[in-house]
Amino acid sequence: MWDKNKPLKLADALCFSVRTMQHIIDVDKCVASEKLGIDLCGNYAPFCSVCTKRAGDPCSTAYRISERMAMMPAFFDSTEADDAQVIQAVADVDKYLASEGLGVDLCGRYAPFCFVCDKSQPFPCGNAYLRMKNIENFSTKALVAQEGGELTINAPQWDEALTQVLESDAEVAADKVAERRIKIGTARRRISG
Repeated sequence: MWDKNKPLKLADALCFSVRTMQHIIDVDKCVASEKLGIDLCGNYAPFCSVCTKRAGDPCSTAYRISERMAMMPAFFDSTEADDAQVIQAVADVDKYLASEGLGVDLCGRYAPFCFVCDKSQPFPCGNAYLRMKNIENFSTKALVAQEGGELTINAPQWDEALTQVLESDAEVAADKVAERRIKIGTARRRISG
């Protein structure tokens, strides 16, 4: 079994130039792939999830993107902005400069909130950040308090962002269930007929 944290330890141990890091990763990935008998490209490390093969040095660029993504929530939290338009303006400038520096378009790989982005909305980055913050602030754990010798449970309130996420997941799940029912029905007819 491949340890996906090994490449991170390797990259964090020393500062390498982009080209040197790419070479080290390529050699390590090749040796590990031969030992395991499988191609590790795409499964080599956690940063492979943001990799684009179009970059000149795809592995080292993906590592730099993932490191940058990890910093973005703290960056936006420090602004204490709660207006989607302001957050969008900051994100646009920062994303443009970072994209230029890394040589790849970071749209969709800019920050963890890209996973809840809806590009059809106005100010997509700003709304995605606020949606992520609302989801993080929603706690599924009930709060227990003691009042007059009795334990009372205070359940958290549903919020709009969580409802949107759950509804979109429910629609996808319903489509999959309907598709599966059609396949099962078709298979039953073939068996019985």
